[in-house]
Amino acid sequence: MKEKRKNKTLETELEKYNPTLKSVLRVEDLFKENIEFASKNQILRRLDGSMKAPVLNVILKYLQSIDKVIENQDRSWTWIYAADNEKLKRSFNRAVKL
Repeated sequence: MKEKRKNKTLETELEKYNPTLKSVLRVEDLFKENIEFASKNQILRRLDGSMKAPVLNVILKYLQSIDKVIENQDRSWTWIYAADNEKLKRSFNRAVKL
């Protein structure tokens, strides 16, 4: 039920703010380069004011829904998509197998 409500909220926000594919790819590229950001404001600053906060919020929710980013407990954001994350791949390869 909660997941269904989340998806409905994302759909509503997508209709309202309608981020372009170019915007989504810009945010993905920014995450690939930096892996982690301390806050949404830091992401907005790195985008040099070319994106409004509500559009970024929708993009982050979308990326979170497809398991590419996570919002940490301290409100920081981390890129977790392993196919593009060399640091995460190295860490996984060094991890002790259970």
